Amino acid sequence: MKEKLSVTLDHPLVRFLDTLPGRSRSEKLEAVIRRFRIVSDDLALRKALTKHRESDEARAEAEAWRRTMERDQWSE
Repeated sequence: MKEKLSVTLDHPLVRFLDTLPGRSRSEKLEAVIRRFRIVSDDLALRKALTKHRESDEARAEAEAWRRTMERDQWSE
């Protein structure tokens, strides 16, 4: 279901919108917002994956240090 909006834009943005492919300004604006949402979702996913990867790397590093310390204690 679509809703009707009234949008006021700066003239340079209207000119840019008019250069995009599409039959109407509404269609063009909808495509721009849809693309923005896809990119935003992708960035959020990448950020979450980076945090997850960093926590995995931190755990792996802590485990490596633990093994190193254990070996060092047994070799004294």
